[in-house]
Amino acid sequence: MNIKEYLSRKSKAFIIIIAMAVLCLVGLMDYVTGYDFGFSLFYLLPIIFVSWFVNRKAGMLFSLMSSLIIFVADYFAGKTFIPSVVELWDFSIHLGFFTIIAFLIAQLKSEFDEHMRLIVELKDSLNEIKMLSGMLPICASCKKIRDDKGYWNQIETYISKHSEVQFSHSVCPDCMEKLYPEIYKKIKEKEKNGQ
Repeated sequence: MNIKEYLSRKSKAFIIIIAMAVLCLVGLMDYVTGYDFGFSLFYLLPIIFVSWFVNRKAGMLFSLMSSLIIFVADYFAGKTFIPSVVELWDFSIHLGFFTIIAFLIAQLKSEFDEHMRLIVELKDSLNEIKMLSGMLPICASCKKIRDDKGYWNQIETYISKHSEVQFSHSVCPDCMEKLYPEIYKKIKEKEKNGQ
């Protein structure tokens, strides 16, 4: 079992707790390294994680929390913002970038799930289909078909066993004329009279 399958089986609460721990660790490392060292890229880890394994809303929430933690870490690390507009701009850029990533990852997960659902559906459909292919030995006279074991079967029996086809029997006009000439004549007379 790979890590993706393992995490897919875990509860959303477990995933959120792990992501929160990673987010706090990244925030701490961001504070310790100071504002001169760019650490923003590492905030994507918990955002991507929850966007994929939980949902889009969780990804958006982690985007907001990551932007706030960057702001707080820079503030406590001693970064001075001259006008308050710069602080707001910096926060907005981080929030916008993180939100876009969360949205795209959640959308990618949705498309991936749909793709996997269609693959499973297609495999199920293919398993249900029975197909006849290749050469069939058929008697030139009675039209029976020889199976893999060497037994001769009526064509209806053979095709029913190897496909989803069901048969209903009738008599074609040529056979009707040969086998039931009286009934054939009556039917033809009715057709001539327009009945």
